Amino acid sequence: MSAELILHIITCNCFFLMAFVAWFNPHKVNVVANRWLGLFFAAVGCMVCNVVLYDAGLDAAYPRIIGFNELSRFALAPALYLSIAQFTTPGSKFKASDYLHFIPFTIFFLYMVPFLYFPDYQLIGGHFNLPPKLNFAIGFLVRWSINVQLLVYWVLAFNTLRKHQKHLLLIASDTVPVNLAWLKYLLMSVGGMLVLFFASIFFGIHLSPVVIATGYLLGTLTIFYHSLAQKEIFPFEVSELTAINEVIIADDNQVKPIKQRLSDEQAQHMRIKLESLMTAEKLHLDNELSLPQLADAIGASVHDLSFLLNEKIGLNFFQFVNAYRVEEAKQIMLSDKYKHLNILGIAYSAGFSSKTTFNTVFKTQTGMSPSAFMKQHKSINPSLQS
Repeated sequence: MSAELILHIITCNCFFLMAFVAWFNPHKVNVVANRWLGLFFAAVGCMVCNVVLYDAGLDAAYPRIIGFNELSRFALAPALYLSIAQFTTPGSKFKASDYLHFIPFTIFFLYMVPFLYFPDYQLIGGHFNLPPKLNFAIGFLVRWSINVQLLVYWVLAFNTLRKHQKHLLLIASDTVPVNLAWLKYLLMSVGGMLVLFFASIFFGIHLSPVVIATGYLLGTLTIFYHSLAQKEIFPFEVSELTAINEVIIADDNQVKPIKQRLSDEQAQHMRIKLESLMTAEKLHLDNELSLPQLADAIGASVHDLSFLLNEKIGLNFFQFVNAYRVEEAKQIMLSDKYKHLNILGIAYSAGFSSKTTFNTVFKTQTGMSPSAFMKQHKSINPSLQS
């Protein structure tokens, strides 16, 4: 048994295991999105299964399995897109219109039925007794349409994920746990496979099968780990999800309210209350602070708080909360009381959840890294500069 075949067998089993875990979702997070993701994993597993059968020389012995697995190719792209769409939509639910994405799959399924039940026929076009040239044209169209479909849905999915990472700034003070970066890596892997496919067609570029198989397996294990560690993206009540979704849609469409939600006097009163509460109770120290939580703390609606931040203060929620965290970090750095803390300790004490986020936000808001800031203040213990 070749190394390539072994790697493909392991990868195939991993994808089917990932499909099982995503579908039954033991943590019950992002349920609808994970079921679409499970369908995507199962479709990829079927494709890899065919690779295994061909590599092992078993394709002639199991023609129906080959035919069934071929069907999965048209389910792969829409399942991936719908998964990401569900991950990134607050309060998302399954809709009947989602089935429209599977029209190509349905057409191909009806085309494949005679082959699946009458294996004496050829895979492409044989059961219709079509002219050879038409058979070739149908086969060519099917093979290329799969990759074109995947390319189109890849662009849609990537754009949806990009928007999600922007939308999070409106509602979350810490985006790292819910920014779906692992799905971005998944999309980049799929994009890389598409590049290799088109490069092999147009430029004759080919890589070693063992290298490709190893890359698939490593990518699969990475995605598996992150899919197990995922958090609920929008852990809010139904009413809050509706409000958040409306805030996101308004920002997406750059809709300006015809009538101001708050008068200048109301906005000023709410701003004073908000800033007083942030200073007195240090709500920013909660690294999971969200827009609905802060709105509830000041007795305002999600819409009103979002309007106040974006239209009156001129900051999105992420910028507003992290400005307080940066100021908190500065005070900690300048205090002898916290000399025992290193950079990570300072970050946690100020409400940040990671050193990377702390460094990025601090430099964005001050123009210098935390270490550079400390070097400017000689009263800081030199041990903090490491």
